Amino acid sequence: MSKRNYRSIQAVLLLLTLIVVGFSFYFQYVVGLQPCPLCLMQRLCAFLLGMFCLMGLCLSTLKRGRFVAILQMFFATSGLFFASRQLWLQSLPAEQAPVCLPGLEILIRYFPWQDVAHALFWGSGECAEVSWQWLGLSMPAWAALYFFFMLVVCGVLYWRLGRTLRQLGRW
Repeated sequence: MSKRNYRSIQAVLLLLTLIVVGFSFYFQYVVGLQPCPLCLMQRLCAFLLGMFCLMGLCLSTLKRGRFVAILQMFFATSGLFFASRQLWLQSLPAEQAPVCLPGLEILIRYFPWQDVAHALFWGSGECAEVSWQWLGLSMPAWAALYFFFMLVVCGVLYWRLGRTLRQLGRW
């Protein structure tokens, strides 16, 4: 894999990530959908994926590209976890869904950090609500598809970079 191909792939991944993060802000500020704690964690993972795509564009060597691919796979896996958790919460019957908590601002201001971390990592009642669908899939389902795609592409990128570095004798 040449440096040019690597950068082209990172540019496409960055563009896709900018579209995903842009849509998340569009749905919050234009449509009026308030993100739940798991949505915020998915947005954070997508943002960090974008930052590492940008870092991948700026790298001078392919050897460092493998490290960037590992970090991208970590955040794609984390985002996939949060999206899957939200999909699981949405599949629960209403009586089994967790209780709704106050907004994140109130949680941060008045609750201990353990409760805030629990809400961010495991979700709350508002994470179980399906407030938007397109083509029969809810927003966390689309996010899960995005994170899965990113995970697969970054995994293939990691593998191809390793193969290229072995062929060049720079391993």
